[in-house]
Amino acid sequence: MDDEGEERRQPYARNLLKRAQLKHRIFEDESVIKAFYEAEKAHRGQMRANGDPYLQHCVETAILLAEIGANATVVIAGILHDTLDDSFMSYDYILRTFGAGVADLVEGVSKLSQLSKLARENNTACKTVEADRLHTMFLAMADARAVLIKLADRLHNMVTLYALPPVKQQRFAKETLEIFAPLANRLGISSWKVELENLCFKHLHPDQHHEMSAMLEDSFDEAMITSAIEKMEQALKKEGISYHVVSGRHKSLYSIYCKMLKKKLTMDEIHDIHGLRLIVDNEKDCYKALGVVHKLWSEVPGKLKDYITHPKFNGYKSLHTVVMGDGTIPLEVQIRTKEMHLQAEFGFAAHWRYKEGDCKHSSFVLQMVEWARWVVTWHCETMSKDICSSEPLCSFPSHAQDCPFSYKPNGNQEGPVYVIVIENGKMTVQEFPASSTVSDLLTRAGPGNSRRSMYSIPAKEELRPRLNQIPVSDLKCKLKMGDVVELTPAIPDKSLTEYREEIQRMYDRGLAFSRPHRAAAGTMVGWGS
Repeated sequence: MDDEGEERRQPYARNLLKRAQLKHRIFEDESVIKAFYEAEKAHRGQMRANGDPYLQHCVETAILLAEIGANATVVIAGILHDTLDDSFMSYDYILRTFGAGVADLVEGVSKLSQLSKLARENNTACKTVEADRLHTMFLAMADARAVLIKLADRLHNMVTLYALPPVKQQRFAKETLEIFAPLANRLGISSWKVELENLCFKHLHPDQHHEMSAMLEDSFDEAMITSAIEKMEQALKKEGISYHVVSGRHKSLYSIYCKMLKKKLTMDEIHDIHGLRLIVDNEKDCYKALGVVHKLWSEVPGKLKDYITHPKFNGYKSLHTVVMGDGTIPLEVQIRTKEMHLQAEFGFAAHWRYKEGDCKHSSFVLQMVEWARWVVTWHCETMSKDICSSEPLCSFPSHAQDCPFSYKPNGNQEGPVYVIVIENGKMTVQEFPASSTVSDLLTRAGPGNSRRSMYSIPAKEELRPRLNQIPVSDLKCKLKMGDVVELTPAIPDKSLTEYREEIQRMYDRGLAFSRPHRAAAGTMVGWGS
């Protein structure tokens, strides 16, 4: 493709690329520029529901990835993430043009989008156990970087959600809150988690969001925060404590809302809404700085939390204290080292475990999720602009033997397999023991649904399974994490035949990888995922 000719013909695309290049130098990479023009060609004429050209969504997704330090492979896959579903482009074409690394990531994102669409159409987000299984399955079945791209895609979709009808906004926001925000949390991308939660809160509870936003704005005293920062900086210099940054912060709206509900408090009764964050050189300076803070302001009794000596279960380390700032406004002060801050942002946790709601997981799934998190955090660490001066010990995504990130669970370990099952128009996310087969799934499903023959004699239908769209010939075929199994009667009646045709239409619209179709020019695309 003649990039210069394309630039002359597409001034919007040229300007969009230049804006991205001004934000992040990675968009000056030749392979990234090539991907940009491939995406422009693939999505030409396609529009978003908010009136933007579809290419803008692709670039915004890639920018989000660049902001957390993603390399060229991930950024390229971010630009191309919807090409398999919404354009003429095929897996083989991406493979030939950009290599297996990019092609596999784009295909992984496509698979996640398809499962997400199935879940949304079946309201899986409202079923706590199934939602928990679904985002665990996402992490266990896919390259963690594909999940990262899907999160960036969903974050930009949430930013532009206002363009959809209210009913779709609610459904999209509910799924995001129950499935994608926990995914961001499990991968340790705290800034994305917070932004996703706040955007969901805005659409799911608009009145509370508006009221609390106004209250938060009214309670924020910028002059007081600025004065407190200057006061702390002067005191730290006087004590000879070196620091990287002192910044103001406030608790996210959604976390304030959750705390109010959980503890039955008013907004005025929450003491850690506004605060300061101090990043110092080492652990010893954390405690020295804490002493400085308590000399500057009065400590609120019972609010000191030492997460350095007693880290949270996810590995989080920091000192938290609440003091009465100038003007009798409570301030939460967080003190941590640079390493602790990177851990808080990217999840540097060697023994990460989680528990959300009442859902528990086997050690196998925990290890698979931990591996996914390790891959992403290693990537963010080595690519972070804050520490890019150091030479990585290994070449991503492989690791040297002595690298602490080299551990990956053995896929043969005993552990559950999560499978999407579609039967009688309903989708469920079911858990099966390791090494389970299609036969085991059919045994659980039973012999079939009751129906009556032409002589009104009750009978049982024989179920005919399809695994990932393909009829199953060997019932001993083992189930894998993320498989989609359809169960239909061997001799369906008219209504069931119509349902089967609808399932096929659904596959034709979005469930087939690498099919050579293209959305018509001028059509609205991209909200199916």
